[in-house]
Amino acid sequence: MSDQHLHHRRALPGTTPPSSPMAKPAPFSGSAEDCSGFLLQCSLVLEMQPHVFPTERSKVAFVISQLKGKALQWADSIWTQNNPVIQSYTSFVDHFREVFGNPPWNSSIGEKLYNLKQGKMSVNEYALQFRTLAATSGWNEQALITTYRQGLDPRVRLHLAAYEDTIGLEHFIQLSIRFATRMQSCLEEHQGQLQHNISLCRPEPVSPPEPAHEPMQLDSTRLSGAERQRRLTQNLCLYCGSPGHILSTCPIRPPCSLVSAIFPTTNQMKPLTTIVTLTAADISLPVNALLDSGSAGNFISGSLCHQLHLLTMATQSSYQIHSIMGKPLSRRWVRHRVGPIQLQVGILHKEMIHLLVLEESTADVVLGHPWLEQHNPVLSWSTGEILKWGGTCFMDCFPEVPVPSSQLHQPLSVCETSIESPLEKHSVDIPPCYAPFSDVFCPKRASKLPPHRPWDCAIDLLPGESVPRGRIYPLSIPEEKAIEEYIEEALAQGYIRPSTSPAASSFFFVEKKDGGLRPCIDYRNLNQITVKFRYPLPLVPAALEHLRGATVFTKLDLRSAYYLIQIREGDEWKTAFITPTGH
Repeated sequence: MSDQHLHHRRALPGTTPPSSPMAKPAPFSGSAEDCSGFLLQCSLVLEMQPHVFPTERSKVAFVISQLKGKALQWADSIWTQNNPVIQSYTSFVDHFREVFGNPPWNSSIGEKLYNLKQGKMSVNEYALQFRTLAATSGWNEQALITTYRQGLDPRVRLHLAAYEDTIGLEHFIQLSIRFATRMQSCLEEHQGQLQHNISLCRPEPVSPPEPAHEPMQLDSTRLSGAERQRRLTQNLCLYCGSPGHILSTCPIRPPCSLVSAIFPTTNQMKPLTTIVTLTAADISLPVNALLDSGSAGNFISGSLCHQLHLLTMATQSSYQIHSIMGKPLSRRWVRHRVGPIQLQVGILHKEMIHLLVLEESTADVVLGHPWLEQHNPVLSWSTGEILKWGGTCFMDCFPEVPVPSSQLHQPLSVCETSIESPLEKHSVDIPPCYAPFSDVFCPKRASKLPPHRPWDCAIDLLPGESVPRGRIYPLSIPEEKAIEEYIEEALAQGYIRPSTSPAASSFFFVEKKDGGLRPCIDYRNLNQITVKFRYPLPLVPAALEHLRGATVFTKLDLRSAYYLIQIREGDEWKTAFITPTGH
């Protein structure tokens, strides 16, 4: 029997060690913030139930079974391809952290830790958030203690002023929690005792006897029924209780308003802004500038400084920006400036300016009282446009047009803006070899538009877009004269015609190198809503290869070529432009 019993005991299967009941982690969808916690929960399940997942591949399969969304799509690709990382649980976890986790040192964590303040949180909530961020910040203990101290409530920080930072972070956090708890208990006890003392010291309200002739204002307190009946019986005034007059003729009753006062609601006001162009090195960028007469300085946002790659310099002293209520707008102080950089307003107004760097500014540029005082502009408060500049701007900010010495005592010439007339007689000597092609040298034929052909310039608009309408730019006196001559000549040549088109692009002048004025039409807004023609550009090496070995080159100069570009029939109305003299 003993042998049989021993045999049966050996034949029994081995007993499985008991496992701890563990809940499965929540499905992971790929969030970087949840990556570390998800892997921790998975490792706990695998550690507490080793007999359920005996192989490396089974452990990887368990983790994949808890994925969803983008994370599951990623796992499906590596599992289907039998990627080597799924053969080892450790390799899989390392690769998993590389794909979905935060880097070991994340700059955003440091910024969150630096900007974390207790505020309205309890000290326990503040300490929990701080510990969570500090664990992955990579900061040393000295920096963590200093940052934790600065984020505490000022009252708690005052109690901890006597403690050095050398006591350790955890000890410092425990002290802050202990002080905050005791302080809260004392405040609650003091407030309760104060309310109790007030209730004990406050006398019971006793209604005084009603005098026979005490004024009673109906606007604030209504008469009781008995008092009203008494005054009516004794012919007393219902308002003041005096005899000799009635309510409507009471001398001390304030007059009633016959018309109810209507207080209009103030709509949300938009800030007064204007478009300026900042130029630094080889970068020019148009931005919105806030015109603020209440600002004591001129500022540029920190983000715009990085975008323009501006070099900042330390200011001689630090400044703190205060609101109209006298409170600081930000914890940060203004300690840097940029400049001088070129600031351009409109077409001609240019200046070199220094700007203070306001890191947290939502406005790209703030032009404050110093700038407004210097230039003394006349503004259109409805549109934000600058209608007129101060007297010093014409000497300091507007470019000087160089005039030849032979024309110093002559009126300013604006002939550079004129269109070449086909009626002008030019004595052109045509070489005999070009005699058969004399028709191409005819000025009159060269000034005519070509007929409509399939390759005309088409202007196809994006679906759902409406044509833009530009604004009228203010022009100087020479520019006004130039635009009148330009329009007269262009109308005479047939290049333009009066328009009633809903489209209207802006017209202005730019300065040429020789001092003249070049007319320009601002089609940038139209280009933004136009379907782009993505034609292939020729490669420079390939183009130069065709010229290899050539010694003679032909130069072709087209007469008024810009005006001879034929627009596709039906698209002409989209090219309309607007000037101060017409459309």
